[in-house]
Amino acid sequence: MRLPLERLADASAALSRGEEATEEQAWTSARDALDDADRVLEELRGAYRDLPEEARPRLAALAGPLRQRRDGLAARIPAPRAVSEGSAVHDPDEDEDPAGEAGATGAGPAVS
Repeated sequence: MRLPLERLADASAALSRGEEATEEQAWTSARDALDDADRVLEELRGAYRDLPEEARPRLAALAGPLRQRRDGLAARIPAPRAVSEGSAVHDPDEDEDPAGEAGATGAGPAVS
């Protein structure tokens, strides 16, 4: 019976990266680290199912605090926001045919 200690360390490292990024308000980096931690925690859930009965409580005891850190980190990361909340603005220049011809193929003007 081998507990996946390396994967537990990987999850902890990803959470540490996320926590540091959160302190710096680097939200994209924090979300990426959270995604990494989530992937590792999902792998650990699979490993849990494959462990013998007597090993499962040990893994649960080690992974439980990681899950709490993950949940705390997720709560501190703001939800992604739209770049702009306004409506699209019509640009009349986009209506003009650059070649000045109706029905042009968009290949651009011919060069002689």
